[in-house]
Amino acid sequence: MTHTTKALSNVAGLRVRLKSGLRHHYVRTGSSGPTVVLLHGFLDSWRSFHALFEGLGRRFQLFAYDQRGHGDSEPAKDYAISDFADDAIDFLENVVGAPAYLVGHSLGSIVAQRVAAKRPDLVAKLVLIGGALTAADHPGLRELQTGLEAFTDAVPDEFVDAFQRSTVFAPISEDAIGVYIAESSKVGIGAWRGALRGLVDEPAEAGASVIAIPTLILWGEEDGVFDREAQRALAGNFPDHVAINYPQVGHAPQWEIPDRVATDIENFLLASPARTAS
Repeated sequence: MTHTTKALSNVAGLRVRLKSGLRHHYVRTGSSGPTVVLLHGFLDSWRSFHALFEGLGRRFQLFAYDQRGHGDSEPAKDYAISDFADDAIDFLENVVGAPAYLVGHSLGSIVAQRVAAKRPDLVAKLVLIGGALTAADHPGLRELQTGLEAFTDAVPDEFVDAFQRSTVFAPISEDAIGVYIAESSKVGIGAWRGALRGLVDEPAEAGASVIAIPTLILWGEEDGVFDREAQRALAGNFPDHVAINYPQVGHAPQWEIPDRVATDIENFLLASPARTAS
């Protein structure tokens, strides 16, 4: 039986209307243990973490929601990082209860940092996967913006396919990458453009806050989005952090080596000290 089959067997799909007025889809799974909230990356959905559910679900209660315009959540007019962060704060306060352990990948890692900076009372510990302090003026994402200008009503399937495959370095199954590509195909062109604009147009100083919350930084050494220098800058803003680099792994370690990532997250979250996660 594959990770995907096991991981999805006990997942409850739910919906909630947040303060923004948007209806968000989310899943809840795992044990009755401490709460972990998972924030996916650009063009992804809750399924970005499904390979971790089996490993983490034995010790934690997991919540993973589709961010605005992604997965099965409603599209929005605005996609600033601050909008994503306000959604996450609302979700933590009114759906989950807090404080909780907050895990973010890529875009989700930036959103998680903004949540922790604005509302540290809601976050017991942080886990940042394939992250950076900010994506402001990121040259690769600016290039992606330019590429999107060629499309009018929708992003072609082959473009989506090429984008997601480019983020992976270690081999994963075609079934798994097919799931991630299918989720990306749900994202409308408005959300593609809006979320990209939110990432690259965010003021660089938004990532300047020093965050004292215990933090785990996970990074694949073959990450083609956020490089080693980005990891050094990221670590510098977290005085209480543990950093783990994965050789021969790309931008999405939770896809490429999910068992190792789940173990590293579990060990970090269960280590003391931390504020109590509900």
